[in-house]
Amino acid sequence: MNSFGQVRVGVIKSALVLVSSIGVGMGQAASAEDLTVASFNVESGGADAVVIATQQIGPLDGVDIWGLSEVQNQAWVEVLETGAEAGEAAGFDSILGTTGGGDRLAVLYNSSLLEAIRYEELDEINFGGNVRAALVVQFRLRQTGEEFLFMVNHLYRTETEQRHEQAQLLNAWVQEQSLPVVAVGDYNFDFDVVDGDQGDRDEGFDLFTQNEAFVWIRPNNLVATFCSTQYNSILDFVFVANAAKNWAVKSSEVLFADPASNYCPDDDTTSDHRPIAATFQLPQSGQSTGETTSAQPMSLLQQVLQAIVSLVKSLQS
Repeated sequence: MNSFGQVRVGVIKSALVLVSSIGVGMGQAASAEDLTVASFNVESGGADAVVIATQQIGPLDGVDIWGLSEVQNQAWVEVLETGAEAGEAAGFDSILGTTGGGDRLAVLYNSSLLEAIRYEELDEINFGGNVRAALVVQFRLRQTGEEFLFMVNHLYRTETEQRHEQAQLLNAWVQEQSLPVVAVGDYNFDFDVVDGDQGDRDEGFDLFTQNEAFVWIRPNNLVATFCSTQYNSILDFVFVANAAKNWAVKSSEVLFADPASNYCPDDDTTSDHRPIAATFQLPQSGQSTGETTSAQPMSLLQQVLQAIVSLVKSLQS
């Protein structure tokens, strides 16, 4: 092949490579982000925080946010935070609610992945200051800028009417929010594992989910979340609301559900609730995706055009 042919082939190959790059650039937006949340009633007053951290939280890798109920105090939070960090290549921070006495709410979160913008407590559901105000944290994903609300609750157990009123107030509250919402916690809705779908459940479940304001992220396998020989029911839930209802659910499960784990019955060092977890695939924000998929192809297109101009000049010379 003469020098003219070599130049021509070389330029054409370069142009084809750049054209292929355009196809790749246009087809590959930044990958969607996975988010795993967990809910766990850690049974203050009936368990040991160190045992829970090392045996029940520590072995569960990959959880980005823990919503905890029945947290005794700040010392417990610090111990449980070390459990959340175990096996993770990230640090965790925590937020402890101020209500509930020795049965408080807390959030542990992966601070490498998430930024906590603000938090608040919904005192309107803490009737007379006798129970727990919902703990709500506004998070921002550091990679994408996506923002959402994460809520943890522990509703009344013994006062049925007041639990139902709490459910109604939370249903009304979420309809006033504009951000995606993930709500976890011990709701005491007593959803029977066998007959819950046929109505064997607390009315609070229906009041809370009325008009699909909240949607339950149903576990793949229904297992009682409370260690009891008397009840076979689910007390702990993961719900979503608003745009979070459009997030893809990759998994939802009751943890330590295998009878071989001997999780139940509990003893005076372990929790009498099973933790639950759900993993979501979050969509990319429209703005960041748009920037990623438009700027790169335009630059490559300019390079291809320049290569074509060079090819034409070579053929003319």
